[in-house]
Amino acid sequence: MRGDLATARLHREWLRGLPARTGKSLTKIAEDTGLARSTLTRPLKEGDQGTSTLHASTIEKVVQATGVAPPAGSVARPQPAFSEEASPYNFGNPGDPLRATLKAMIGDRNGIDPWTLKTRALELAGYLPGDIVLVDLNASPRPGDAVCAQVYDWSSMKAETVMRVFERAPPVEVLVARSMDPAFAAPIVVDGERVVVKGVLLPHRLRAAA
Repeated sequence: MRGDLATARLHREWLRGLPARTGKSLTKIAEDTGLARSTLTRPLKEGDQGTSTLHASTIEKVVQATGVAPPAGSVARPQPAFSEEASPYNFGNPGDPLRATLKAMIGDRNGIDPWTLKTRALELAGYLPGDIVLVDLNASPRPGDAVCAQVYDWSSMKAETVMRVFERAPPVEVLVARSMDPAFAAPIVVDGERVVVKGVLLPHRLRAAA
């Protein structure tokens, strides 16, 4: 991700301080957090004139995993609520039989997040509660794509993560469910402020053995 020099400098300073604060190398932090190994080291390799910055989602993952405060100047965002429709997949359990499979599927690609679905909103599109799906944060949605989005409530500084199908209904873009549950019938208008598409679901689906 490219940004301005000042932001890139702040991110590099933050990254340089992580090993001393955590007792772990950047590569180890990335592995423990489910990130590609190069995600945290690439900005430092560019040197002092580099403009690579970290995705907000990457910073949030590291902060949650290490307890280290985010870089100075980071903009506070509503805290996502993961309890209703999906939750980030937890790479912290070494005994999870799907851990190695997911890491192999993601490889060194940046911006691929695994999520565990809890919703029936995409059941008719083939995504069921309990499925572990991969979300490509770098992909631009096309009509018919299943997507991960966030619905922000700026007054309470909270956000709900939802899984829907992206469609265009000129002059607006909307998120719609593919479900037999009437609770998901209402479309959600994507406005880029209150409702933001975060990424596109890849066709892979994994499920832990019962």
